Amino acid sequence: MSICQLDSWSGREASCAGREVLLKSVAQALPTYPMSCFLIPKDTCRKMRSVICNYWWGSHADSRHIHWQRWELFTRPKPLGGMGFRDMRLFNLAMLGKQGWRLIENPDSLCARVLKGRYFHGTEFLSATRKKHASHTWRAILAGRGVLQKGLIRRIGDGVSTRIWEDRWIPNHFSGRPITTDDNPQVQLVADLLTPSGDWNAELIKQCFIDVDAQAILSTPARGVGSDGWAWELERHGHLYSVRSAYRCLYDDQCQAVEENRASSSGDPSWKRCWKLSVPPKVRVFWWRVLNGYLPTKGIL
Repeated sequence: MSICQLDSWSGREASCAGREVLLKSVAQALPTYPMSCFLIPKDTCRKMRSVICNYWWGSHADSRHIHWQRWELFTRPKPLGGMGFRDMRLFNLAMLGKQGWRLIENPDSLCARVLKGRYFHGTEFLSATRKKHASHTWRAILAGRGVLQKGLIRRIGDGVSTRIWEDRWIPNHFSGRPITTDDNPQVQLVADLLTPSGDWNAELIKQCFIDVDAQAILSTPARGVGSDGWAWELERHGHLYSVRSAYRCLYDDQCQAVEENRASSSGDPSWKRCWKLSVPPKVRVFWWRVLNGYLPTKGIL
């Protein structure tokens, strides 16, 4: 694998640009095939990341040089100031999502029929559960299914098989579902919102949904004929699953989670922030006692 090849590399004579090309075209490209079939353990991804960082900073895979920047900076896209390296775990999940997309798009293929007969013969792929003695292949496909659920959206035909309140079917609209509360039991399927000619029933839609939902529904394309299908919302054309767009979605979600954690951790109480003041220690102790009520504040504040 690429880790073994990196052990024999010595990039002292190579420039930073040369090392970047080697890492991206070899170290991060060779594991593509196994990552498209199996869920690589997190420890293995961590070792691969460590080897790549060691080679980048020390010109050798087993180098113990100081890493002057965090790995998150390297995985950041170049337009945002990073180096554009792949996060191996996220790329693995994005590759596995393509296997699930093939099961959805080609349900009559041999692979889809075998997996359906073994693991989800009584239900659909998106609602299948993980069995106790499932194979590594099926576990990997289920791991990539979470990526699919972020970008899959229903393409409306006759609306018979699309549920209004449960399925994602409104493009570029919050979570893909109406934000109106479900208080109308007579409207459950998208077909209930269509006229016999296949057009949207504008009067009914404005009556059942708030303005934001109504405008989004009326601007959604509806063929009115044929069965409903699946589309990939993260691409402009929407017909094919894209590993690049799936990886970008996972990366954005990860960055958002990191920012939220930093924001929550930065909201320290006042008695913690006082220890970070650039003042003599006795002043910090004094204010800590004031903020915690050990000294009266009258005449001080």
